[in-house]
Amino acid sequence: MMRPLGLLARTALLVLAAVLLAALAARHVRPVPDLVAVLVVGWALWRGPVAGALAGLAGGWALDLVPPGADLLGLHALVYAGAGLLAGRLRVEGPVGAARVAGSALVVSGLVEGADVLRALSVRAPVDLGEVVVRVLLTATVAALVVPLVVRAERAVVRRRFG
Repeated sequence: MMRPLGLLARTALLVLAAVLLAALAARHVRPVPDLVAVLVVGWALWRGPVAGALAGLAGGWALDLVPPGADLLGLHALVYAGAGLLAGRLRVEGPVGAARVAGSALVVSGLVEGADVLRALSVRAPVDLGEVVVRVLLTATVAALVVPLVVRAERAVVRRRFG
């Protein structure tokens, strides 16, 4: 069971990741890894599908609401919730290896980017597929490096809290 303080800290990290992505986009830094997806994958692989879906929902809402926001309010929330659910279904007991993390992040990032591409194509906006592929690969690489650290930190907190 998640404690309120832990839930608040996770939500703050997701909002911080969304703000950082918006700030980098405002400075025209491209492509950047999807930090929200990295956090969602980490928590989904650590806690399972329900926690992954809830983290995805919170992270997607943050992306929808942080300026410049989303054209279709709630789209990111639904896509990230589904992606978190899927990543949680890929969870296995025991250590989280970099290959499993990278594969999960590829699936999640591909799903999220695919939804963004479909949305752009539906309004006839230009899509740079090269940038999309690079962003998916960057997200998987960052996830393979960062998620084991997130999981290790979560385990340390659980050990310290429960003995």
